[in-house]
Amino acid sequence: MFDGMSFDELNSLLANKRSMSFEQFFGDMELSDDEIQQRIELAEKLEDGFLFVLALLFTMQQYNEVNWERARREYENRYLSALAGYVTITPYIRQYVRDMSYDIMDSTKKHQAEYYYYSPDRGKFMAECEANTTRSYQCNEDAIAQGKTMKRWLTMGDKRVRATHKEVGGTSKPIGEPFYVGGSLLLYPRDFSLGASTAETAGCRCSIKYY
Repeated sequence: MFDGMSFDELNSLLANKRSMSFEQFFGDMELSDDEIQQRIELAEKLEDGFLFVLALLFTMQQYNEVNWERARREYENRYLSALAGYVTITPYIRQYVRDMSYDIMDSTKKHQAEYYYYSPDRGKFMAECEANTTRSYQCNEDAIAQGKTMKRWLTMGDKRVRATHKEVGGTSKPIGEPFYVGGSLLLYPRDFSLGASTAETAGCRCSIKYY
């Protein structure tokens, strides 16, 4: 599989690309300039780590010797290393990253004959999503520490916004109470701590205003 192909060639074989520039992805969101920059920088660090893991998996596939556990550990370790200075590594974050490492390996196993699952485009898309998820967690922690008591859910207000997210857009809650979003409970966009469905978190571009 993928005989004679280089890792960089994978993107040229994709009919549809899911990622965009980090500046565009985060710049379109309702975030402060400082927070946009934080997410861009974190996404760049995450992308480096994720591309290493995908290239490793691609090379293993070429030699028909895939060590999924080695790749999973690389993902977990490089993810946690990238977060340093951007997100406090709490037990919740450690568990989240570990869970993601298994999810990424499982999804790749299920689609191991598909170009996309090893591609640089996938690495960049994962970096966008994970920088968004972990910085949203950190913003919530920071708001609590700063004594903020309320929060308002903000959507992008365009056609891509999920109907379930439109329903909560503009609504406010005490900072410790979750939003009810399409059958899931979320303290903030992309929150997994209360068991939210990935249908309500994956690719979400919503944000929170704390006050």
